[in-house]
Amino acid sequence: MSKAQIINLKTLQAKKYDEIDLGEYYNRLFGQIESRTSIFVYGTSGSGKSVFTLLFAAEYGQKIGKSLYCSHEEALKKSLRDRTLNFNVESTKIYFGVNIDFDTLVDKIRKNYYRLVIIDSVQYMQFTYEQLQELNRTFAKRKIIFLYVSFGQSYKKPDCNKAIMHACDIKLFFDAGKLTIDSRYKGETLQVQLFKPEMKRSGEIKQGELF
Repeated sequence: MSKAQIINLKTLQAKKYDEIDLGEYYNRLFGQIESRTSIFVYGTSGSGKSVFTLLFAAEYGQKIGKSLYCSHEEALKKSLRDRTLNFNVESTKIYFGVNIDFDTLVDKIRKNYYRLVIIDSVQYMQFTYEQLQELNRTFAKRKIIFLYVSFGQSYKKPDCNKAIMHACDIKLFFDAGKLTIDSRYKGETLQVQLFKPEMKRSGEIKQGELF
């Protein structure tokens, strides 16, 4: 449980936070985020959420630090490898974990200084809101971003416990190449066209073109 505290308005407004610079593109999408934050990614199958997540992990690795991608849904299938090749995902700081249960995940994070941990997906890992709270408590002093991937057929309606989504600072909904962003760091809803579905099917998208 977090330590209870009460502060006045002046103290709050003078408080300093450890912010990170993700570069112009991601700063424009998310706002100026903290080194400790949480992101919830959800959407329909083939909507671009996995590609976006991989590209974000690569960019994060270049600018901030190493990432752990826990692939529960796809494991290390050829489709995952091909996605990293087809969309030019390049980074020496992305590590892929397979069949990692919650207790093992906590142990791996303790022993390695991962700055970004991705769970794909919460359904396949059977990840719970209580586990989210435990991660937040266990790594309360660690500069780390947790990113949770979920299925979801419509905006604000993920196919998992909504408490997981509501607990996150940034929510990203993907649908047919369109991205809807709700970020506490921006205080407004932003919509972005990432790609046209026919471009994705033809394999024409390059890393820079996706954005």
